[in-house]
Amino acid sequence: MIDRNCARRILAIAWREFRYTALTKAFIVGAIAIPLVMFAAIPLIPMLTKSTPKPLTGRVVVIDARGAVAKAFQTALQNKEVAIGKDRDDPFGAPIEVQAQIECVQQTTSEPALRQQLAQGELAALVLVVRDDQGDKAQVLVPSASSPRHTRRLESAAREALIRTRVSEAGEDYDRLNTLLRSDGVETSRISPQGDQARESAELRMLIPAGFMFLLWIAIFTSANYLLTSTIEEKSSRVMEVLLSAVSPMELLTGKLLGQAGVSLVMLLMYGGVALTGLGAIAMLDVVPIAHIIWFIIWFPIAYFMVAAIMASIGSAVSDLREAQSLIGPAMLALMVPLILWLPIVENPNGTLAVVFSFIPPASPFVNVLRLTAATEPVPLWESLLAVAVAIASVLALMWAGARIFRVGVLMQGKTPTPRELLRWIWAR
Repeated sequence: MIDRNCARRILAIAWREFRYTALTKAFIVGAIAIPLVMFAAIPLIPMLTKSTPKPLTGRVVVIDARGAVAKAFQTALQNKEVAIGKDRDDPFGAPIEVQAQIECVQQTTSEPALRQQLAQGELAALVLVVRDDQGDKAQVLVPSASSPRHTRRLESAAREALIRTRVSEAGEDYDRLNTLLRSDGVETSRISPQGDQARESAELRMLIPAGFMFLLWIAIFTSANYLLTSTIEEKSSRVMEVLLSAVSPMELLTGKLLGQAGVSLVMLLMYGGVALTGLGAIAMLDVVPIAHIIWFIIWFPIAYFMVAAIMASIGSAVSDLREAQSLIGPAMLALMVPLILWLPIVENPNGTLAVVFSFIPPASPFVNVLRLTAATEPVPLWESLLAVAVAIASVLALMWAGARIFRVGVLMQGKTPTPRELLRWIWAR
């Protein structure tokens, strides 16, 4: 049972740790000011993403010995639609207006001179049409200053011109086939549990589980990194010895962990609030069910104390940040697993890979967040509960081992301990 004086000392250390981390200009700008700016910018996103591109002007020369592709290219470049089965040339704004002068040259001997004009910026584009055994092929050459939107428009026009030529040579009507084969008219919508209908975005739904994981990653590793660096700085500057004259090592460790937990919670609330507001602004808030948020809240403290125990123990064992890199490397390799395997886990949340890594600490909290937010079929409840139980047992083991290392290493100076020496510290009486 913790007595009142012990609790008071722990809370004092926790407030000191939180104050010296969260109430600094750098943290306020990075964790509070930036999310607030992002929150204020959400209503401006439609205006910022919608733009009217500059028209395509200048001379566009097509070298085509037969002239068939050049004629089709001129027709295609004036169209607002691109070739069969393709999307519009400008998905972020209005179709590009074409004001270019299109010239057809049948003599291939003119190519070197035209290339020189293109290099000097006198041409907007040069299209080379070559015919081989497989039919006509086109190469689009643009100057280095060409706009990416203009380049996409020229590419789509060249592609459509080749298709028009092939269809015409086959004796078919391109416009009729294009009308029959276009995919316009297909729209996928999502129905929420409340019956509301909204436009579906499969790409965004794939990114939402990754967003959950990265939110957890940022919130935890920001505070864990502060915990590591502050522990090393206090030890190297002998401030740790002054603190230990008033509190015990366990009280100091507990206070530092609780203080940085508050820092992590601030990061989570700020960036998580901005993310949910952004989803609400685009009418996709229903893709984040309450159950996902509940599971996220469950895994957040587990992930924090798991990572924080590792960082605190390593920080207490070394006297320099460079020395910590050699000890933190193996742990970081395990923590990088969710970042490396997030796409296979999202694609198959109930697969063998996802199930196995959901029980392996310290990656298990991040993997489980991915699984639970990506699964189209519910993850078996017994698996989730068992994963939580295993993770809590792992946290207790890491906290116990970290406390043993902290107790010995916090006053140690000199050579960086080896992993074998750290194991001896854990089992030392």
